[in-house]
Amino acid sequence: MTDPLALLRCPECRGELSDPGTCRDGGHSFPVRNGLVDYLAEESRPAAAAEVTDFYRKFPFPGYAPSDDADALLERSRRSAFLVQLDEAIPTGATVLDAGCGTGQISAFLSLAAAGRTVVGVDACDASLACATEFRDRVGIDNLHLCRGDLFRLPLAEEAFDVVISRGVVHHTPDPDGATRSVAARVKPGGVFVIGFYENVARVPHRTRRVLGKLRGEPFRVLDPVLRRRDFTEEKKRIWIADQYRHPLERMLPLPDVVKVVEAEGFSWIRTVPPAVESGSMFDATPRPGPLGLLGRRLGWALSGLNDPDAGLVCVVFRKAA
Repeated sequence: MTDPLALLRCPECRGELSDPGTCRDGGHSFPVRNGLVDYLAEESRPAAAAEVTDFYRKFPFPGYAPSDDADALLERSRRSAFLVQLDEAIPTGATVLDAGCGTGQISAFLSLAAAGRTVVGVDACDASLACATEFRDRVGIDNLHLCRGDLFRLPLAEEAFDVVISRGVVHHTPDPDGATRSVAARVKPGGVFVIGFYENVARVPHRTRRVLGKLRGEPFRVLDPVLRRRDFTEEKKRIWIADQYRHPLERMLPLPDVVKVVEAEGFSWIRTVPPAVESGSMFDATPRPGPLGLLGRRLGWALSGLNDPDAGLVCVVFRKAA
């Protein structure tokens, strides 16, 4: 495993840290709160970003059940074809960053699935990180390291991670393109970047559900595949409604624009998910579609929207030039 201190950098001056809370070169220091180093400069954040943090303090998403243990998280995660294929594609000794990790369920899964990985999760919301920390410490996940930080001033070295994942995050920032560039900068040459975002065409069915729900005063549960689930508790559905119908800051991003931003940072296309990987690895390159191919993919996502449990959340996988 990689020493996590080697992956950290001072978010103020980009200098190395002599320990997780102390900058060796610039003399900056960072407090420890609730067992985590807090690199977030609250006072300098835009009001919209602070509002998102306050939202997730009220609705940490997704949450843990009191009975959750390592086996329960692994079993639940392995019901997701996306997570299974992601785990299979990431080498067991890789350094992995989950940027915008929230309550840390993806981070914890990837850590538990391969003890030789070094996984770092960073998020701005202290309440979400408290959930992640409580689960990590209770289960005893030694290769998962968590800290509080801002996507736009990450306390992490550039080009330090074999795999960087940022799923469901950049579209909740005031500047999605800037957030994307900041996160992508942490990928090593030859490494992989997995970015998940609300695609504007794929999101049309859910946007329609939201409009109808607003007119009615509450969501039409029969139209939402998550709210139709009988195996979800009412508490989980309440949090889903808050996240999907009442979020204070949400941008929907066109697939071609996201591809353009990431390719300009020196990355090449691997694939989108969906569609699911039918053979080989999620990190195996596929032909890059042209404009009509990208449009066809987006329309296909929209047509499947009535039964899409991710409500228009899609992922694109890229590889950084070696």
